[in-house]
Amino acid sequence: MTTGTLIATLVRIEAVVVRVIRLCLGVGLIAMVVINVLNAVGRYSGTISLVGADELLVYGMIWIVMLGAILAARDRDHLSIDLLPSGLSGTAATALQLVIDLVTLIVAGFVAWHSASFIERIAMIGQTSMGLGIPMTLPHAAIFVGFAGIAAVTAVLLASDLSKLTGKRETRT
Repeated sequence: MTTGTLIATLVRIEAVVVRVIRLCLGVGLIAMVVINVLNAVGRYSGTISLVGADELLVYGMIWIVMLGAILAARDRDHLSIDLLPSGLSGTAATALQLVIDLVTLIVAGFVAWHSASFIERIAMIGQTSMGLGIPMTLPHAAIFVGFAGIAAVTAVLLASDLSKLTGKRETRT
C-alpha cells in the first residue's frame, strides 16, 4: 500500500467517523429536547412525571459535550488563547502548533488512561445511578471516549504539522 493510498483511506475513514459523530450529536440533542418537553408537559399538567428524566438529560449532555469536543479538537476550534500564534507565521507558527499538539496529546492521553482505569473500578463494584439504575460506566465512558478521541485527532494533527515543518525544511535546502 502506497503512502497516497494509505492517506486516502484514512481520509475516508475520518469522514465516516465525523459523519457518525455528527449524527449521534443531532439525534442526541433531538432526543434530549423530546424528553425535556415530555417531562415538562407531564409535570405541569399533573398527568405524569418521567422518573429519571433529569438524570438522563445530564448524562446525555455529558456525552454531547465530549463528542462535540472531538470535533472541536479536529477543527482546532477548541478554547484557546491565540495572542502568540496570531503574531507568528511560517515555521515559527508551525513549530508552536507542534508544541500545542504535543501538550494536548499528552494531556488528553493522560485523562483517557485514568478514565479507563476509573471505569474499570466502578464496573467491578457494579455502581449504578440512583434514578434509573443505569450502570455508571456509561456516563463515565463519555469522558474516556471524548479524551481518547481528542488524543487520536491530535495525533493526526501532530503528524500533519510535523510533515509541514519537515516539508518546509526540505524545500529550503
